[in-house]
Amino acid sequence: MLKKVWFILVLVMANVAFATMFFPLPFDKQIEEATSAAEVKLTSSHVFKNSAGAIMTEYVFNILESYNLSPEDLDNQQLKLAMPGGTYEGMTSVIDGAPVFKEGEKTFLLLKKIESKIYLSNFTLGKYKIQNVEGKDYYVSEVFPFDQNIGRITKEKMIELMKEKWKLTAAPLVKDGKPVFVRVPPSPEKQLFFEKREPAQESAATEEIPVFFWSALILVTFFFAFIFFKIGQNGQLSKRE
Repeated sequence: MLKKVWFILVLVMANVAFATMFFPLPFDKQIEEATSAAEVKLTSSHVFKNSAGAIMTEYVFNILESYNLSPEDLDNQQLKLAMPGGTYEGMTSVIDGAPVFKEGEKTFLLLKKIESKIYLSNFTLGKYKIQNVEGKDYYVSEVFPFDQNIGRITKEKMIELMKEKWKLTAAPLVKDGKPVFVRVPPSPEKQLFFEKREPAQESAATEEIPVFFWSALILVTFFFAFIFFKIGQNGQLSKRE
């Protein structure tokens, strides 16, 4: 009976530990921690093992609108992001709290550039669903959809915050009539634009799992080790009694 109680407690505490990986950051703070953003549409995905042997899923997105992204951030005009988890050669890896994308799904992503690589800023906290309510577009948080403060924001307000935080300006309209926003350059001739092009072929991703993910995994591992150690001690005491 005691072991069953401990097992239930372990499951509850593990869920709490993973839930606390996300903090309800205000929109302006989320944008400060990001370096770019984009409205995207998932076109394909594939699972692979990285150099560390971890199972990863690479998602390939078409860019619908971009904010402060430059051509070198893309692969043949497509955005590619690798996330932990997936099924590879019959082995499934499930990461609690990892973002889930569906083919054809349109989302708004806050992105962060680290050492020339693009990541989803603040992991799943950087993913927003796009909803249209009475003719107005909203970005709805994947993690905190019902939070009164950061559950959703109008697209118009999000653009205003990005322009303010990243010092952006609107570039001339591209083919489909949608603006591309870029950081204000030192001189006009260096301003960056890009247009939609045909989808590119997939290439193997080399992105590694972010450091914070490994830190969380180590903490949870230590937590489980401590719980099982206590269970063993209680079992020995029960036998002696």
